[in-house]
Amino acid sequence: MHYPAAAQFLRNAVPDVIHAYQMALRRVRSPLAIRKEVWPKCRDQARAIVEDCVARLNGDGPLEAAEAWRYSHLVGTDRAAQGIAVAESVRAVEILWNAMQPTIHSAVQHEAPARRAPALLLISAAFRSSAGTRLYAGAVGYGGATAQASDTLPNDDDVVAAGVSEAAPMHAVVGVALSRREKEVLEGVAKAMTNSQIARQLGITTATVKRHLNNIYGKLGAVSRIDAVNKVFGRY
Repeated sequence: MHYPAAAQFLRNAVPDVIHAYQMALRRVRSPLAIRKEVWPKCRDQARAIVEDCVARLNGDGPLEAAEAWRYSHLVGTDRAAQGIAVAESVRAVEILWNAMQPTIHSAVQHEAPARRAPALLLISAAFRSSAGTRLYAGAVGYGGATAQASDTLPNDDDVVAAGVSEAAPMHAVVGVALSRREKEVLEGVAKAMTNSQIARQLGITTATVKRHLNNIYGKLGAVSRIDAVNKVFGRY
């Protein structure tokens, strides 16, 4: 189902969304916004995510998925070189989603009442897919992907068909052995998914997700979700 009226409103509001996003990042003193050399790539990533949401509303697929992966991989590498923790990228996804909320709810009001809830769900799914792909690619870049891996990045069809979790390997922390399920849960966390979303994706309960997270924290010596992602993908 297509939602052209909502798509057009969201497309026209992209500059306002980006401005709100930048201001929100500045309020929390994120280096992604307060450092002039970092903000342009952060802005471009945010704009691409919103444009992916517009494309999905129009019934189109992700925009240049393989190129998005390559660019995000580069962004992650750059942020590592600039000494910016990968946790900033994770936090930025949540901040962007919150900054989009007023515009999203205004956009769906341009559709018929019965179409508004499905449009909201579609935007949410598009955002998670687009932001998750970029976040994961950036984390892999941050973790120091090899030159060989960079030469074998997937094409557009591979990225769309395989999904984020199959697009690149997880980098293990030296001396730490996570179970297969723990790795799957942490991959969900790295994509900025909630416990409920991870549970639905894996076909387990939210309580089980929490239990796996507690085990992950214990094995990694982590104190939070972001800390766990940092310990797996970050540099210390």
